[in-house]
Amino acid sequence: MIKKLQLSKLFWTALIINYLFAIGVVYAFMTIPDSLFDANNPEHVLAAFKLTYVRTAIVTFVLIAFPIVLFTSRKYTTFLTVGLTAWVVALYIDDNLVLYRIIEYPDRGLVVFLQAFRPVTIACLIWMSFELTFKNYRK
Repeated sequence: MIKKLQLSKLFWTALIINYLFAIGVVYAFMTIPDSLFDANNPEHVLAAFKLTYVRTAIVTFVLIAFPIVLFTSRKYTTFLTVGLTAWVVALYIDDNLVLYRIIEYPDRGLVVFLQAFRPVTIACLIWMSFELTFKNYRK
């Protein structure tokens, strides 16, 4: 079944890297200490809600849905991957311009690793999008 998809080893490596990163992000979101946010500040409460509930729900849904779409339709896999890439790039820009000024993350541990590794996962998503978009696919 995997050979039928005709995707490169680099694509599968990028997919594994993104899955490991996404699992790490979900774990980090679920283990963020409550003391990190100021409950009296509405900006902190909104940022905490966006981080823990909205993003965790979306990432978890994508982790489950992506393999289903990948093995079902090449066309929709391309749309999903390009859309995810755009969303992740927009989140990266938003986080750097807005969110990191509101919330101070711990200076050690998994959070620092995930923040440093984020550009690599974006590059992996961009590669996956390019390969799905431009690689000839024989039916």
